[in-house]
Parts: sequence; structure tokens; C-alpha cells
Amino acid sequence: MSHTRYLAASALALIIALSAPATAQKSGGLNVNVNVPDSVAHIVERTDPAHANYAIVTKDGTGALVLMDTTIVAQLTDRGLERLRSKVATDSIKGATERMLARMVLGALQPVFDHGIAYHLRDLASANYADDRLQLKRNNGEEIFRDLKLNNTRLMESFSPEDARAFARKVGDARARLIAR
Repeated sequence: MSHTRYLAASALALIIALSAPATAQKSGGLNVNVNVPDSVAHIVERTDPAHANYAIVTKDGTGALVLMDTTIVAQLTDRGLERLRSKVATDSIKGATERMLARMVLGALQPVFDHGIAYHLRDLASANYADDRLQLKRNNGEEIFRDLKLNNTRLMESFSPEDARAFARKVGDARARLIAR
């Protein structure tokens, strides 16, 4: 990821974390934490799951992993974006000034949320379901998207076991086809 994109992603994570407290989940809002220090990941336009090879959605319907021909994209779903845009996302913030500031920040960042974080399949070593989470690992053993959180729950732990296992199989098949080219 370029230095500019890394700074943008880091700023986005900080702003989201500050503007949507942990209590947002209880009030119906959405809390997103992103940490993408990986130089292989990059920010992309949000992908339509209908045009994907395969996609899975979190149990609460706010996040998705989308498998394309050469990449895996982590992104908010339409439902997740709608929850983030709703007034409820900031209702739990105490203090009128802080709430107004959070709404202004969220409003200004709406175009940023309509993006995903992509990871290229060629840089992936394995995909499986273990320890109650989907594990997408690099050659050095690091798990991609491991620290991505929605509502204080790690994205990779937010899928049903059946969906996560199926996604891991599909990723393995797509990676094998890509490498065979």
C-alpha cells in the first residue's frame, strides 16, 4: 500500500474508532476498526457481490468477504453502510458537541466507506477454517484481515463456520487456478 493510502486507511481507522464508540453495537450503530499495515493490501472501489466468484456475509449482515478472479475484498455490505450512515450510529455519543462533530466527520467520510480492502490471491499461502475463524495466511504465516473489526468483533470470526469453510475452499480453488496460469 502506498504511503498515502496507508495514511488514509490509518486516519480512517482512527476517525471511525473515535466517532463510533463500543456502545454503538447496542444502539444499532456500527463500529469499524481497520488496521492495514500490509503493503500487499490496497484500497479498491467496493465490489458488487453479484459479480463475484463467491461472497460471504457476516452473521449480522454488516460485512462481507468477496472473492474475485485475482483478489479477496473485505468491505461493508449495503446494510453496514446504511447503519453507518444512520443517525443511530452517533446517538450513543454523550454530549451534543461531540455528537455533532461525529456526525460531521461521518458525513464527510461517506465516500471513503464505499470502498474495500483488497488482497491479491498470488500473495496468499493458505485459506482454512480453524480456531473458530476463517484464516487467510500469507507465506510468512501472518493472517490477512485478522485485525479488521466490525462492532468490536473480528471480521474473520463473524462468519458462520459453514460459510467460512466454503469460502476457504473457493479461495483455495481460485488460487490454484491463478497459479496454474
